[in-house]
Amino acid sequence: MGEINFSKLRFLIADDYSNFRFTVSAMLRNLGIGQVDMAINGADVLDKCQRHTYDVILCDYDLGAGKNGQQVLEELRFRKLLPRKSLFILISADATKDVVMAAYDCEPDDYLMKPVTTKMLEQRIVRLLHQRQVLGRAYNALELEDHRRAIAILGHLASSEHRHSRTAQKMLGELFLAEGEYQRAEALYTRVLQLRPLDWARLGLARVKHHLGQLDVAGDWLEKIVQENPLYLPAYDVLANNWERLGEARRVQMTVQRSVEISPKSILRQKRLGQVAERNGDLNTSLQALRSTVRLGELSCHACAEDVFHFARVAAASVEQRLYPAEALLAEVTEAIRVAKERFRLPKEQTTRADLLTARILAQGGKGERARLLIREAETLLNTKQDVPLEVHLERIQALQALGEKTQAESLLQDLLQRYENDQDALEKLDALLSEPVSETNRALLAAVNREGIELYNQARFDEAIDCFEKVRHIFPRHVGVHLNIVQALIGKLRAGHKDAHTIKDTEKALATIGSLIGPTHSQYARFQRLQSMAAASMAS
Repeated sequence: MGEINFSKLRFLIADDYSNFRFTVSAMLRNLGIGQVDMAINGADVLDKCQRHTYDVILCDYDLGAGKNGQQVLEELRFRKLLPRKSLFILISADATKDVVMAAYDCEPDDYLMKPVTTKMLEQRIVRLLHQRQVLGRAYNALELEDHRRAIAILGHLASSEHRHSRTAQKMLGELFLAEGEYQRAEALYTRVLQLRPLDWARLGLARVKHHLGQLDVAGDWLEKIVQENPLYLPAYDVLANNWERLGEARRVQMTVQRSVEISPKSILRQKRLGQVAERNGDLNTSLQALRSTVRLGELSCHACAEDVFHFARVAAASVEQRLYPAEALLAEVTEAIRVAKERFRLPKEQTTRADLLTARILAQGGKGERARLLIREAETLLNTKQDVPLEVHLERIQALQALGEKTQAESLLQDLLQRYENDQDALEKLDALLSEPVSETNRALLAAVNREGIELYNQARFDEAIDCFEKVRHIFPRHVGVHLNIVQALIGKLRAGHKDAHTIKDTEKALATIGSLIGPTHSQYARFQRLQSMAAASMAS
């Protein structure tokens, strides 16, 4: 291993406190570092990295106003401003769990706790620079996306006896997986595990089984990893993917929730939780996760306007299902949309969607005149444009429904059904606004779930029946039959002696939802009345 020529190295120190910057700069110069630049905040780091390539970046986690160190590292990678050979060391004085896990989660090259001493700094830098020296040729091949050459270089390093062979093995395993070389990956991870039970190798082997379709085996191994090391976040991500392939939506959500509890500052995990929970009909969890996504996105490169739209849609659905009063969400949602319109410089189509979402939440909050004005402005555009995306039309219909303009909403809906009658993907999206699904996929899904739920009900497995019906209720929120089936299962539960406050509240809420969907002329109104009477008697007795 060659000697490191410190005089040729260029460092960047990022901290909002000048005392720390100058103290660390003096330490580095005493080590013989050739050039040391300084940055006072996240924006300064990004600017300097656009203009220079650094050998090592020492960045504090808390950079004052603006992006923190985690967000800076994420954006450097996102914008490809951080070559593989550049080392990024995150530093923090905050030892709270959220900050420590956020720091580890973004995978810097190293993580140091303040106070930083000269000896500590020298040891870490020397070790990392030696590793860079050993792996330099592999880094260069990866930068050029020459994976075949990188595999050859790493294969040689991984089989050698030196202190960085483990790092080479880990990199080689990742490359095998990325290239679909599952047998070679399995052989590598097995060899590593014969010597030491390293978590990354155990995870790698589970990923091989996952890719090979051995999902039960992969799931068992992944569960064991998180049980033995409950803070190992990458395992939760793979476990959630494994449950997803198995079609276990509830377990996907539970797994993502566990990872979010460990690392709540991860915008990508919060975003995924919002999506998964919404699909599962858990609007409360979805709303909280999407609220966190929007908040974390204020300074994140992973933020986009769709995050805000998603938050607004789930907020509106939560109001419609009486989970929250409109007044509790109105100001928050409208402000988030306003900020998104300014920040993301939305094209006209997305601006129209934003206005229609705003109109929907305003209508729910009793601001009818403001909502009508926004809808009229949007309609002016929609009526003069060709090829308006279906999503914009859907936002328009839901805004009109929130405003109580049911006739116009129904007319638009029928027009869309005719226009997309041969487009099954579009019909699946329209199903969410219909009392009965029209797409082949959703009709089959609804029939299958109803059969399963009724069978569970007949076996007096009421909670399982309710869960079964809930799987489709959020997909078809206007399907009266599904809502009635849920009420019937809740009544069965009440009659079986489960008259707790939670079950009674769920029953009352379900009945209120049905009452908002149908009137005396509806074909299922008589059944609704019978269930109302049965529920009242069951709750009273």
